[in-house]
Amino acid sequence: MADPAKQAKTNAYVVIGMSIVLLFGAFNAITITADEYDPETLVWMNLVLDAAMTVLLGVILTQVARLNEPGGLKTAALVLGPLGIIAGLIKLAARFSSDHGWWTGHFNYALS
Repeated sequence: MADPAKQAKTNAYVVIGMSIVLLFGAFNAITITADEYDPETLVWMNLVLDAAMTVLLGVILTQVARLNEPGGLKTAALVLGPLGIIAGLIKLAARFSSDHGWWTGHFNYALS
C-alpha cells in the first residue's frame, strides 16, 4: 500500500503543477490574440481537458487542505490551487465568450 504521507506530498506537487499549467493557459487566453481556428476535434479535446483539470484540481486541493502536514509545500499548494481554479474558469469562459472564443480559446481574435 502507498504511504499516506508520501501520497499527500505528491498531491501537493500535483496541485502546484496543475495550477501552473492552468495559469499559463489563462494568461495566453487573455493576452495573446488568436489568428486561426482550431479543428473541431481539438476544440472539444481542449474544452474537456480544461474542464477536467479544473474539477480535479478542486478535488485534489481539498485533499491537500485536509491531509497534508502544515508547511511550505502545503502553503504553496493552498495559494496556487485557488488561483489555478480561477485560471481554469477563465479558460472555460474564453470558450463561451464568443464564436471566435469557442474556436480559438482566446478572448481576442484578429485575422493576420
